[in-house]
Amino acid sequence: MSFAAPPYNESPDKLQSIDQWGPGQLASPGGRLIAARHDGHLVGFALSQRLDQDSSWLRRLSAMLPTLGVAISPSRTVIVQELAVDENFRGRGIAKQCIRELLSSRTEKDAVLGVFGQASQVREIYRHWGFSELGTSPIYGGTVTLHALHHKLPWTG
Repeated sequence: MSFAAPPYNESPDKLQSIDQWGPGQLASPGGRLIAARHDGHLVGFALSQRLDQDSSWLRRLSAMLPTLGVAISPSRTVIVQELAVDENFRGRGIAKQCIRELLSSRTEKDAVLGVFGQASQVREIYRHWGFSELGTSPIYGGTVTLHALHHKLPWTG
């Protein structure tokens, strides 16, 4: 339900069926879907795609990185597209396990994910997991700030 609320506005039904649409959407290099289930119901998931397969993230990071003096290779960087856990199952380590599985055994050197500005608690969790902030980018016509976070691979969290 968190993704159904602003600023995401994603259909809960669409998210619940991610195990059907996710693999086809992420069939490109670096695409990976991790789904966590409890009693047959989806309770969490993580999606990834390589940076060179995601033009919006590529544009966003290309604009951000030169000012930071950071170099990231698009073909050696994985983007964590989505990481979500049902609110009734939070606090049980599901998100960390999903991201651990998502980023394990990767051939890429870097992982990047985005967190909306109003989700400061989520940013703190990612920082606790070893992610560092790369910078920010306005999205949705400037109504939301996206924080780009980075983690070197291999994942050891």
